[in-house]
Amino acid sequence: MKTSRRMLVRQWRLALALSATRFGLTIAQLKRETGQSRSTVYRDLEVLRDAGAPITSEIQNGEARHRFLRGAELPAMSLTTLQVTALHLARVELEPLAGTGLVSELDALLARLRPVERQQTLRFPQQPAGRPKILKVMERAMHSHQRVRIEYRAASREGASSTVCVEPLLLSVADGDPYLRAFCVERNAERTYKVARIAHAELTEETSTYKPAQAPEEAFSDSVKAWTGPAASVKIKLDPSVAWRAPEYRLVPNQKIAKQKDGSAVVEARVSGIVEATQWVLAWGGAAEALEPAELREAVRVELEKALGKYSGGPGPVMARKRKSVGRQMGRVADGGTRGA
Repeated sequence: MKTSRRMLVRQWRLALALSATRFGLTIAQLKRETGQSRSTVYRDLEVLRDAGAPITSEIQNGEARHRFLRGAELPAMSLTTLQVTALHLARVELEPLAGTGLVSELDALLARLRPVERQQTLRFPQQPAGRPKILKVMERAMHSHQRVRIEYRAASREGASSTVCVEPLLLSVADGDPYLRAFCVERNAERTYKVARIAHAELTEETSTYKPAQAPEEAFSDSVKAWTGPAASVKIKLDPSVAWRAPEYRLVPNQKIAKQKDGSAVVEARVSGIVEATQWVLAWGGAAEALEPAELREAVRVELEKALGKYSGGPGPVMARKRKSVGRQMGRVADGGTRGA
């Protein structure tokens, strides 16, 4: 799912570039506008065409130029109630990207399809408030190639805020949370920022100068969620009682599952670092065992010991008080008292 969303955002950037021109753009111009390789631009153009996007190609001065069909060239369109419902459900799925041009265009369309006097025809639950203002700034910065100054609360600093200047490269969504892949000017390196932790974002007058050595989405190619780091090959064993759920709760999309004779399963995958892999193992509780590498096994052991330490020596003070209270109530019931409602 996260990979498909990254592709969606990338293809939307291509669509924005096409929508900004009346006479079309060449592949070289689209490559420059989107920051993608020539082959990726070709591939994304085909994906958009196959999806039904009204893109036409014309030869001008010996070069193919690609553009959207103009309004007068498009056929008249009316949608059924089921089609409108499908668009609403797609909008719910895209909530993490609220504020971007892609979602704003969909909102504008839905507003026309569902005018105020017909609000009771279709009803959809309100979604949690996202960070539309932040995402709007980031998308504008990527389109105009400008730097952004952000106030960010980093987990590595235990939530302490700091102000850094970044050059946005890509918006990605993982498990419903939007992330920003950007070049950090102060650290002179690419970093991933969770949008929910960006308290403030301000567009600067400075022009972006960073040229990524690879496409930004490649940084997430081995990510469990959004973590990027040195690639590692991991091997995790799941007990027979939960092994059947391995395809449902995947570590990464391209994981391999080897079924064992005793009913257990061994999951093998290549991941970026072991931080998120550690969290995935811990989420299975006692039904999972990290086998390889040794660093992953040790990280899981340390976290389990830390958790166990909070429960050693009997119940904590709050739980102890609750148990005493429950004991007194049970005593009254045994003596003929009445149980409270």
